[in-house]
Amino acid sequence: MQPSGIISLTTDFGLVDPYLGQMKGAILRQNPTAQLVDLSHAIPRQNILEAALVLHSSYAFFPSGTVHLVVVDPGVGSQRRMLAAKGDSDSHYFVAPDNGIFSLLLRDQIVDRVHQIKEKKFFAEAVSATFHGRDIMGPTAAVLAQGIPLDKVGPKIAPASCVSLALSDLPVARITGQGIRGQVLQIDHFGNIRTTIRHQVLKDFIDTPQCQVQINGQHIQGIQDIRSTYAEAKVGELLALIDSAGYLEIAVNQGSAAEQTACSVGDVVQIVSPPSHPTK
Repeated sequence: MQPSGIISLTTDFGLVDPYLGQMKGAILRQNPTAQLVDLSHAIPRQNILEAALVLHSSYAFFPSGTVHLVVVDPGVGSQRRMLAAKGDSDSHYFVAPDNGIFSLLLRDQIVDRVHQIKEKKFFAEAVSATFHGRDIMGPTAAVLAQGIPLDKVGPKIAPASCVSLALSDLPVARITGQGIRGQVLQIDHFGNIRTTIRHQVLKDFIDTPQCQVQINGQHIQGIQDIRSTYAEAKVGELLALIDSAGYLEIAVNQGSAAEQTACSVGDVVQIVSPPSHPTK
């Protein structure tokens, strides 16, 4: 497989400080022809789960051979490992600290080869103890994008040895006796609510007219009426649709669903059949 020459970048650096620019400079110094794509630099500070979610839901939109560099690294300077990984099925490369960022990739068997980054000849001449993204992981991503084989960056390790987020921290939807129980996964800056409920899980419920989406005491009647676009609902109306990554999303046409429902990340979202009421 030929490398695409593309490196996607996901960090919690923000855009105010020079850290992102310095890391890009270090990558381009190692690989001047690299194409750098900013995926997100607004990951909440030190939020490993958010970084894992962004990576998991975004990597497949890039060409095969892309290197995905994720630097959300609260343990920088400690003995935590730095990893480079690859999945044979999708042929993407991933570089990140060993702190749980690969949890969802490992869970879904997207990654099956993991190496610890150890080869110092690819590192910056002077390595800062507080900026491994710039001095170690960035240059390593750069040489992978040039076509250096994965095993050249360091020894192979068992995927099962990688740090993984606790099962209770991983966002999943569960089928219950009453329907589906999920939670608020992410809220974007439009106020759209991404839930943990994937489109595949909904298949057995879409043809059940009485099912409804419930969140914080509000409901959207008729799960079979999942919209295709925001404009299919009236302005200001709460609606449900399948978002661009295949998750059930709750939104408001030209408004903020997060504000209207007063929800936060982690709040319960349910798809249930409301109890029937006997007639008098």
